[in-house]
Amino acid sequence: MTKTSHYLIGQKLIDSQNEVAASMLLEIQNAYPNVPHYREESIEFQIKEIFGILVVFLGEYVQDPENKVLDRAKEWGESVGFISVKSGGSLEETLSNMTLYKKCLWAFIQREGLQDGLNMNQITDIFILIDEIFNIIVYGFSHAFSIATEQKLIETKASYIRLSIPIVPLQKGLGVLPLVGEIDEVRAGILIEETLEKSKNLAISNLIIDFSGVYRLDETVLHTMDLLIRSLKLIGITPIITGLRPELSLQFITSGLNLKDIQICGSIAQILQEQ
Repeated sequence: MTKTSHYLIGQKLIDSQNEVAASMLLEIQNAYPNVPHYREESIEFQIKEIFGILVVFLGEYVQDPENKVLDRAKEWGESVGFISVKSGGSLEETLSNMTLYKKCLWAFIQREGLQDGLNMNQITDIFILIDEIFNIIVYGFSHAFSIATEQKLIETKASYIRLSIPIVPLQKGLGVLPLVGEIDEVRAGILIEETLEKSKNLAISNLIIDFSGVYRLDETVLHTMDLLIRSLKLIGITPIITGLRPELSLQFITSGLNLKDIQICGSIAQILQEQ
């Protein structure tokens, strides 16, 4: 196999990017006859444009495997992966479409190669180079879906945390925020945001922060409480602390948290008796 055969097929791919891209689109449309989305004119144009980019850097790699196209292949795979995620596609479906892309490329390379007098070994060797690029693309696909899955988990966790931050109105202007379990960095940020918003919406003027369900205080919790107390004061809400166990009270004192002018009571019932 000569360098000329590589260069020739690579250039034909580049020159015929529109033709190959159109054949890839047709394969997708035939594979998914019940998805009208693939037949919308604007979507067809976008898909052919995306496939055209793929065909060009494949042609460049066939011409010269030293071409710096690996990063572009990864980025292309990621971009297609994100498009698939956005449209509700699965990783399995996205990967299975690779077979359709390869089918079009193989048909084009075989046809053009035989017309130019290349034998099947030469044609196969060229396609092996293309397959190397597809391995990088697969990584891009997988990376995109991994990021999307991680983001979905974060969003789900955030939604769950929001639901677990109830502001319970006790009487006019008085509410309670019952703290339960551990508070990590993610929960801390949402806790402050949700508490301020819900307190404002419920017209709370005095908010009891109840620690009865908290068994351990760390720096994150103490820092969160400091920010929460100061934030409540800034919007005109008076914070009240209840339910502190003796060991937690000691941690509050030694932490240096400023509790000056903060009412601290043993229980919610005690607060209600004083109202």
